[in-house]
Amino acid sequence: MKKVINIASWSAFIIGVFVIFSFTEGGKNKMLCHEFKVDVDWETGNHFVTEKGVKELIGRLGYSLGEVKMETINAEQVEQKLMDLSSVEEVSVFKNINGVLNVKVKQRLPIARILNKNGTSTYIDDNGKLMPLSSKFTARVLVVNGNINENRTFSVEEIKASDSLATISQLDELYDLVTEFRKDEFFIAQFEQIYVERNGDYTIIPKVGNQKIRFGKPIDVKEKLKKLKQFYTEGIAPQSLNLYSEINVEYNGQIVCTKK
Repeated sequence: MKKVINIASWSAFIIGVFVIFSFTEGGKNKMLCHEFKVDVDWETGNHFVTEKGVKELIGRLGYSLGEVKMETINAEQVEQKLMDLSSVEEVSVFKNINGVLNVKVKQRLPIARILNKNGTSTYIDDNGKLMPLSSKFTARVLVVNGNINENRTFSVEEIKASDSLATISQLDELYDLVTEFRKDEFFIAQFEQIYVERNGDYTIIPKVGNQKIRFGKPIDVKEKLKKLKQFYTEGIAPQSLNLYSEINVEYNGQIVCTKK
C-alpha cells in the first residue's frame, strides 16, 4: 500500500513540475521583450563594439522593444549577425523569463597595427589573424611599418604550416616578436614602433627618448630583451637617454651605444 502511495505521490509531483514548467515556458514565450541587456568586454580598453551599436543591429533585424514577443526572437540569428562583425571573436545570446534578451560579446584583441609599403593598414590580433581597421575606434597598439609586403589574408597559423608562404611572408616573424614583447608590461609601455629595414633587420622606436634600438633579425629575442631591460632599468639614468642616438643589441653579451 505504501509503495502504491509513493508511486502516486511521485507521479503527482512530476506532473506538477511539468505543468509549472509548461506555464513558465508559455509565459516566457508570450511575454514581450522589454530589454536588450548588452555585456561587452570593454575592460580590454577596446571599444570596437558598443552597446548602442549592438542594440541598433538587433533593431535592424526587426526586434523592437515592447513590441516583439520573446518567442519570435531568433537568438541564433542575432549571434550570427554579431559574429559577422570583423571585430567580434565570440557571442552568446540567450533569453530569460523576465522578458530580457541577454547579449554577451567578446571582442578581438589587436596587438599591432601593420602598415605595408603600399599604404595598406591592418591589425593583427592575439590569435595571429589579420583584422580590418575600424572607422569607429582606433586601438592604441604597436605600429609596424617599413619594408613590408604583406597584402595577403593568411593567418600566422596558415603561414607556419606552409613552407612556400613562410618564405614570402613576414607576418609570422612579426607576430612572434610582438607576442614576446607583450609578455612583459615594461616593453608594452616602452615600445612604440617597429621599423622593418630593407635587409629584414628590425629597428625599434621607443616611447621615451630619441634614440633608435637596433634589434637586428628576430633571433635570440629573449636574450636581446633581457639585455635591453637591464640597460634601461640598471645601466642608464633616464635623463641620460637622449645622449645617445642608437642602442644596438645585436651583439652577443653586450650593448653598443652610439652618442649623438
